[in-house]
Amino acid sequence: MGLSNAAWATLLVPTALAFVVMVLYGFWDKITGKEYYVDEEILAYDEDLLKEGGK
Repeated sequence: MGLSNAAWATLLVPTALAFVVMVLYGFWDKITGKEYYVDEEILAYDEDLLKEGGK
């Protein structure tokens, strides 16, 4: 009793999309050329911090 084509598509399409999203998320700073600044209170791009006075 195998799966139909629709069932395989239902399983594989979201899995493939999730994999692509994870790869993009992992390499987003390299793709955009921007680096994130992270501390216990904020997550922001460096240029956003410069606009705010470097909190």
